[in-house]
Amino acid sequence: MGEIVVEGDEVVYRQADGEITAWLTDFEEKMELAHEGSSKFKRIFYLLVAVGIFYLSLIYIFYNLS
Repeated sequence: MGEIVVEGDEVVYRQADGEITAWLTDFEEKMELAHEGSSKFKRIFYLLVAVGIFYLSLIYIFYNLS
């Protein structure tokens, strides 16, 4: 297993046998937050969106009829 080694101003990934396999210059570590919603809450969300669209369409239809 290799390790990340700082050599002067440069950061490299060095294998156990001493071979450099990656130069990590200008390396900025970023984190990614992954979240998958629950299927129960997805169903509730889509149901509420559908009810909202239905409600707005009823308002639009009755407003145009009067």
